[in-house]
Amino acid sequence: MFTYIRSCMLLALLPLAFTACKHDELVMPDQKESYRLAGDFIKNNYDLSLFNAAMEYTGLAAEMNGPGPYTLLVPGNTAFNELGITRASDFLRLNKDSLKAALQYHILTRRLPASAIPANGVDIRYGNMAGREVYLTYASFPVDYPQFPQNQLFINGSYAVKKDVVLANGVLYVLDKVMKYTPGTVQDWLAARAEYSVFVAALKQFGLWGDMSAAGSMTVFAPDNEAMKRAGITMESLKALTPERYIGARLFGIYLLRNKRFFLTDFPAFAIIYGTTGVELSIEGDVYNYTLNATKNFGQLAPAEFTFGYKDPARPVLGVIRTVSSNTSRLTDNLTDNGIVHDMPGLVILPEEAQKK
Repeated sequence: MFTYIRSCMLLALLPLAFTACKHDELVMPDQKESYRLAGDFIKNNYDLSLFNAAMEYTGLAAEMNGPGPYTLLVPGNTAFNELGITRASDFLRLNKDSLKAALQYHILTRRLPASAIPANGVDIRYGNMAGREVYLTYASFPVDYPQFPQNQLFINGSYAVKKDVVLANGVLYVLDKVMKYTPGTVQDWLAARAEYSVFVAALKQFGLWGDMSAAGSMTVFAPDNEAMKRAGITMESLKALTPERYIGARLFGIYLLRNKRFFLTDFPAFAIIYGTTGVELSIEGDVYNYTLNATKNFGQLAPAEFTFGYKDPARPVLGVIRTVSSNTSRLTDNLTDNGIVHDMPGLVILPEEAQKK
């Protein structure tokens, strides 16, 4: 249904022969004048021109001038640029119905001002026009300085760079990232993408593949084929990594965070709400621990950057033994019905470190 995401990722690999011009920032409504309807407001703001083009192509633009009420979670042009979409005509390559459903995912059929979102609420669910749910985290009051509210809003791994833009028929938020949702399971998501085929084969070989379709929630940091190759693992060499000789939970299971749903922006939110930016938890089925943290520079509006690593509790003096970091926004926060997938650009544990003794 949401095949437009895959198309966007293909577009992102194409050489871009043009760049966007600079324009004024988002034009806020003048309170002395009448508020505009959602469709008109988006149409008249250049920074939202790509979202407007997508709405016009799918027929949603006119609907957004209806009575509503609506809450629009609108990715700015830069967010679409990260997916390789830089001009309105790029949308013509995408399936219209799939694109419409993706846009509806960004629209709530209710008026939701920030004041109505629970302060310090984490992953609060709200239904959207697509019949699904989005996850809102509102990091309001810092644990150490509650008298200085920060009111940072995160939605499905995106950050609201502008909040509470009042419309005649609702309210609008501007996001720094397109929300990526694909119906189905994590297993479906990985199986549909050839760039993760070696990782998929490894999970199957070590009896971990079935977990990807389990009910509940999980977070997967998935090394792509190039990351596996850099660690010396290819489809051919994988045959020698047998479960009899290697600890599968350590070598590949470390990337499967069961019963956890982590958007990368959860961690900057946790830093405000709880005073911590990361976690250290045991690898299921192994004696090692994994470490995970993520940060975001709000001032520069940079993408969230995660760092994934591992520790051996039996050798605490070593600390975190190896880490892999990434801030490639277009490859993270891929939501499915039973979890989230983040691209992993490297392996933190090499085969020789997972050999059975």
